[in-house]
Parts: sequence; structure tokens; C-alpha cells
Amino acid sequence: MKKEVVRAKRCSVMPDGEKYLTREDCLKPNPETVFRKEEEGAFLFDPHTGNLKYLNANGVNIYELCDGRKTVGDIITLLMEFYPDMAVEKIAADTELFFEGLAAMQFMTKSEKNGA
Repeated sequence: MKKEVVRAKRCSVMPDGEKYLTREDCLKPNPETVFRKEEEGAFLFDPHTGNLKYLNANGVNIYELCDGRKTVGDIITLLMEFYPDMAVEKIAADTELFFEGLAAMQFMTKSEKNGA
């Protein structure tokens, strides 16, 4: 049985305070962010804000899916295929929380669906 993404209209305030993050949004790494892979994860560092965050291996995999073309919903769907035994609601909630945290620290920005 194929799982379907729950399409709730969850929104979050982005760092600029006026934009919102939805499942239809495409995200890409902030070009100012330094991404440094380590043995079992990676560090994100923004030299302008001083923000630093460690990502575990799962976080790195999700971060690397953010190419500016995939929507948040697309990424949730990919994760559901990768973790078929996990509840859809749990995957969606955890992924949205992860993106909200990265956006709040200015490690992610919204893009047009074409990757721009």
C-alpha cells in the first residue's frame, strides 16, 4: 500500500517575518552557508550571522535533497518511501520542524520551482 502525503496547509514564518514555508515551497541552501561534511554528519555555518548547526546523517541526507526544485512535499514523499514503516504524520511533522529550524537560522531560502 502506497502512503500519501498529508496535505495540510501548515505554514511557518520565515526569517524575514513576512514569508511562509508551506509544503508547496521549494527550498535551497543559502549560498552564504558553509557546508562541511564530517564522518557521521555535517556542520552548517553562516559567516554573516555566526549561526552554527550540526546535522546528523539523516539531516545531511534531507539537506542534500534541497536543490531548489523539489518541494517540501516532494521531500516528505521521498522520505516516506525510504522509511515505509514510519507513520506519515511523524515523517511530515519531523521534516517540517527540521526545515523550520534551518530556515530560522537562515541556512535555507525559498526558491522558484525551477531552482532559481
